[in-house]
Amino acid sequence: MNLSTNDLSFLSDRSRQRSMISAGFQLSSSSVNSPFEQYSSKLPASVRGALNHTADISLLSARFSRNGYCWLVSGQTAYVWLVSGSNRITDAIIHQELKLPECALGQQANLIELFSINADDDDYCSCLALTCDGYARYWRTIVRPNDYYDVKLEFDQIELLCHFKDDICICGSYSGRLYTIPCNALCNKAYIRPSSSSLLSSIGFGLKSMLFGTSRQMKDNEILRCLHSLKTDTSTQTTITMNVDLISLTDQHLYFWYLAENDIQLVHSIDLQEIFVHEAKKDQKSNENHRDVSCISLSVTQETIYILAVHHSTQDYRLMLGIFSLNHSGVQLVSFIFLTNHLNIRLDEIIVKPYVRIFAVPNQPAILVHTKKDAFIYTGPDYSVLLRANFSNLNETILGSGLCAQRLLIFCHVQGLITPRAQDLMTALLAKTTDNDPYQPMINSFHAFLIRNDPGGAVELFRRFINTIDTSQLDDIIVHFGMFIIDDPSLQETNDLTRQLAKKNDIYNYYFSFLKLINVWNKLHVAHFNNGIYHTKQILQQFGEKLQCAKAFAQTSQQSLYLQAAFRSTSRYNQISHISEVITTIVLGVIEASRTIEIQSYEEATRLLLIAFDSIQKYRQEHEQESAISSNPIDDEDFSQSMICQPWILYEHNLNDLYMLHCTQHFEQALELCESREVRERLLTMISRLVYHILDEYRLYICDLYSDNELNNDMEQRPWINYKQTRSLLIKIFIKLKDFSKGKQLAEEFEDYQSLIEICDELKDIEQLRMYIEQYGDKFMIIFDEYLRSKSALSVLFQKEYFDLKSVQRYLKSKPEFAWMVDIKNRDYEHASLSSLQQVAETIGKRQTLLAISKFALLASSHNEIRNAEAIKLRLRFIENEENLCQQRLDLLSNLDESERLKQPLISAKDMIKNLILKKNTSQSLLQRYCSALKILSQMETNPDFDQLRLFIFSQAILVDPLKPISNSVDPLSCNAKTLLSQLFDYIKHENLDKYNIIPSREKLQSSNELISFQNNHDFQEALSAIYSSLLTR
Repeated sequence: MNLSTNDLSFLSDRSRQRSMISAGFQLSSSSVNSPFEQYSSKLPASVRGALNHTADISLLSARFSRNGYCWLVSGQTAYVWLVSGSNRITDAIIHQELKLPECALGQQANLIELFSINADDDDYCSCLALTCDGYARYWRTIVRPNDYYDVKLEFDQIELLCHFKDDICICGSYSGRLYTIPCNALCNKAYIRPSSSSLLSSIGFGLKSMLFGTSRQMKDNEILRCLHSLKTDTSTQTTITMNVDLISLTDQHLYFWYLAENDIQLVHSIDLQEIFVHEAKKDQKSNENHRDVSCISLSVTQETIYILAVHHSTQDYRLMLGIFSLNHSGVQLVSFIFLTNHLNIRLDEIIVKPYVRIFAVPNQPAILVHTKKDAFIYTGPDYSVLLRANFSNLNETILGSGLCAQRLLIFCHVQGLITPRAQDLMTALLAKTTDNDPYQPMINSFHAFLIRNDPGGAVELFRRFINTIDTSQLDDIIVHFGMFIIDDPSLQETNDLTRQLAKKNDIYNYYFSFLKLINVWNKLHVAHFNNGIYHTKQILQQFGEKLQCAKAFAQTSQQSLYLQAAFRSTSRYNQISHISEVITTIVLGVIEASRTIEIQSYEEATRLLLIAFDSIQKYRQEHEQESAISSNPIDDEDFSQSMICQPWILYEHNLNDLYMLHCTQHFEQALELCESREVRERLLTMISRLVYHILDEYRLYICDLYSDNELNNDMEQRPWINYKQTRSLLIKIFIKLKDFSKGKQLAEEFEDYQSLIEICDELKDIEQLRMYIEQYGDKFMIIFDEYLRSKSALSVLFQKEYFDLKSVQRYLKSKPEFAWMVDIKNRDYEHASLSSLQQVAETIGKRQTLLAISKFALLASSHNEIRNAEAIKLRLRFIENEENLCQQRLDLLSNLDESERLKQPLISAKDMIKNLILKKNTSQSLLQRYCSALKILSQMETNPDFDQLRLFIFSQAILVDPLKPISNSVDPLSCNAKTLLSQLFDYIKHENLDKYNIIPSREKLQSSNELISFQNNHDFQEALSAIYSSLLTR
């Protein structure tokens, strides 16, 4: 054969690309950004040779079998090898070369089928090969490639072949006829007749032919597209009760067949053209009535049928995806979607001779669509996410595709075998298989949808589940299941917070799609949540907002040490439902993480709060359709005013109060310390944005709450009154700072007439005031009148004329709860520090607050007065010790939540130690209790009971775990190494505590009252001396 220069160049390029594969290079489809990865980079040598030396790629074709084999057809040779049996990225050496019967129309891989008659013996693999013009060649085992049987079959032009079960295969002709071929009958040479013989007369009972076209439901002009046997896929048990063995797809219909002993019986058929045209008319973009529908390809999972079709006119076409369930009630359409069309082929290439295939990707919610030159993966809750491999850069050609041992594989001319990249969506929740879990049926249904890629099975499983429950509980179940997803503990095991949250976000978005699939979304009403009854969709939306907020924080955490510290100090930050605790820590950390307000910390905290609000807005924009609330009234009158969810970003953990603190008190303190004008302006801009977000969230809630414009009592008016007060306080910050432009913008946006009036009064802008009166009318005039009458009624503490009066100051100073406030107002920080320390605190929380005030007042005094540095250190050390004791008190109350612990009565450090030593604490071990007591003791060096308490701790340790005699011990030093006393000495060393101060002298310990019975015990004194001697060497 003579080759042209172009042919040689082409073959050279192909050989070079193939050699890159054999050398282990990963080409573009296996790159990080590609949705595909290589399944095996090295093919059998003869296969590589066929790929490299075939000038016309169109003559090559490949296919896969479900029992793990792949075959490549080149000319009259089929190269067969076991793909699933070889290790990935290794040489697939063991293969067979099968000689195919001659055919003038050429050989095709889709007319060859490999199967194992014995399901338990995959190594004993049979092969049937057909030609378009009616010849059959059968190998009982491919291990003996020269041992085969040839038969001439008088069939129509054969287009498709599939294995049914055992030795039976089914083939379909282009004209729409189906034939069964019992392969073992081909082995009996007595049945072989000359090619002119008819099928039925030559084969007789051994080979039966059932005609597809005899069905009345079948039209003569239909084109057979796909065959799928339901008997070959036994990987997953199904609940299908229809007596169906085979599914066939034509360009217009879907047929369901039952194979009887001597006949093919039509069980059911669906007019797909009618269904798809009806669904397409619902779409606003499909308002043309002259478009036709042609079905192209199908894919079947356990109880789901995916059908790809084109909705076309003479000029263009759109891709349609129909998803059908196959269950007890027959076949039902469960979803219909228009797919984004990126097929770069002509319409006639799709309809006349389809080069488009569709596959449901195993173990992930995705579908694969490919042509000869390109491949796409559609994924996402509504299949709107398109993942595409850049095959055009490689001049790639797809030779074949199919399911191979539960893996979806694509055979590419250049890249070899590739497979869709795994999408890990498995979680601990979906892996649960507990029989007594009431949510297990719901888990199974969601698992079928998300993991098994079986939406039809998911619908059936959910139907069974809902028939066993009270439907009034459905909304509560949906809400709890949503919380299970966002708080799934299995996604907290990875250190990559961003990845685990992205995974949760994907799963939660799929959950919304799942609710729509099972026809529940539009039926959601109200559910019990946070001691109330609220709209279910609002609750689910808030879960999504928390998830989006956590994801935004995770993406920021690598660049924010402040946020990392907030994560570490929050006990439940890894639970998305408690993300508000992280926000609380962010706000309070401005003070708790430093001795005074720091500009950098405050600015970073503000930036993080803006990120939280921005993430919520982003989520709402992306899920605008899901946020619709049912208009159905709530029957329970007790909860009629609780149906609107309070925004979690404002109300959980009293965040609205913390925002107020951050935007007022903390903001003012930060600005006082700010020396840079640029930083000051930046802070003002950030705070104005934050105030806008807070008030906008508040306004949205108020508008939803009072949508019916009914305010019947004081309880109903309270949210509105709180909103007005919050609005006024936040906007007046900018008035107080003389930043009237930002204050004016906010006041106009949120219609705060009081603030607008004050701004006009400050600026003496009568013209602007007149414009507001004309713009807002009577509502504005009412507020303006009240302002004029109450202009002089200001607080005593903020009105200098009143505050400077001695009688007022004497009164305030006589009240201990106000004394430190007056000192701070007078900038007498030294006295404020003392007065706050002297104030009696009944609870732990109040004590912590007073200690913080004392500390900050003391630090503030160092900036304004000439102080003794040593005195400041002593005072600060005392405050820090007291703060540590407060924290120890809180740690001992771990069985209570945070708010309840802060309300507990204050107990002395001495009582804390005695409680640890003398009372059993089931939450801590013996060693832990004694170590906690030592930790508290280390904060009490100035306490008059210090000496007595340390003797008490160590003497009780000896009584609880007595020392062993060392006289007969081979190693006296290690004899008592495991005693409680020695372990306490080790703990003191490990924690770098002052051992000479914490540990009493041996003489004092021996003479203590608790150990009086050991004073004349020589063995005890000897053992104690040995332990103390080893202490000196540590």
